[in-house]
Formats: sequence, structure tokens, C-alpha cells
Amino acid sequence: MKTFKLCSLAVLFDDEHGKDELKGKQIPLVDGLIINKEEANKNWLVEAVLDKKWRRFFEEYQEADQHFMAEVTITKKTNDPATLVCSVKSVNDLTHHLSVHLDGVIVAKKDDLSDMLLKTLVSEGFEGEALYEEFKKRKRDRGQAIQGILTTAYEQVKEKGYVDGDERSK
Repeated sequence: MKTFKLCSLAVLFDDEHGKDELKGKQIPLVDGLIINKEEANKNWLVEAVLDKKWRRFFEEYQEADQHFMAEVTITKKTNDPATLVCSVKSVNDLTHHLSVHLDGVIVAKKDDLSDMLLKTLVSEGFEGEALYEEFKKRKRDRGQAIQGILTTAYEQVKEKGYVDGDERSK
């Protein structure tokens, strides 16, 4: 197992949001770490130390046993984020803060998103210089272009059984 500093955490969307709606909620960290479990299914354990005001937000996910998409940045804030499908495993009080443990399956890294974006553009009929220009534009705009890709990645992870209660992937 490898452990890294968690630099940022954002909840991107959950099953209750429509496919055309990608909302992001940046979660301010007091501290945190992320552990690569080095398993075949790309499982990660996240511990986020937060202000206690976030208790209800994460307890609702835990009580509903609901998965959500999150973006995490590790080691340095300038690193590209990785996207995980997460579930809340525990919410614990610390003296002055809250500790939230998440189990996550990585679904997309920067290179994965670029590959998926390029594949989408080719399937939309872009080629040559127009392909290059549209690729640069959508990477720069990120939001709408990446939204559909992340939704597709999330659906693929669900189909593989990485996010259901019986964890067929184990």
C-alpha cells in the first residue's frame, strides 16, 4: 500500500443528479491522506479531516449507502485530479474536527479523460486540424466536455459492480 497527502476533495455528483447535470462541491480540508490499496480494482481509501459542519452532508451518503463521484488531488495542489466513485465508510468525531473515511474506485485520471475525450471527438466526426482545435477547446473548457465522459465512466464502474453493495469485483 502507498500513502499520499490529500490536497483537495470535491464531490462531483451522485445518483440523484440527472446525466445532464454535473455539480461540484469543493470540500475544504483541514488535513487528509489517501491510500492506494494496490488492488486490481484500483481501490483507494481516503481519510479527510474536515470542519464538523460537514457531518450531516457525509452522514446522509453513509445512511443511504449512496455512491458519489469525487475528484481528489494528491501530493500537490498543482497535480491533475483523479476521479473516484466513493462511498462513505465512517464519519468520526475528533477533538476539534471530523474524520471522514471513504472507499473509492478510481475511474479516471488525466490521461484517461484525454483519451476518452479524443475518442468522443473522433466519434463525433472531427478530424485533422478541426479535431485538434476542438480537443484543445474542450480540454480548456473542461466542464461540459468532461461531464459526459465522467458520467459514462461512472456508469461503466457501476456495470462492473465496483459500487454495488455486494461488491462483485472482489
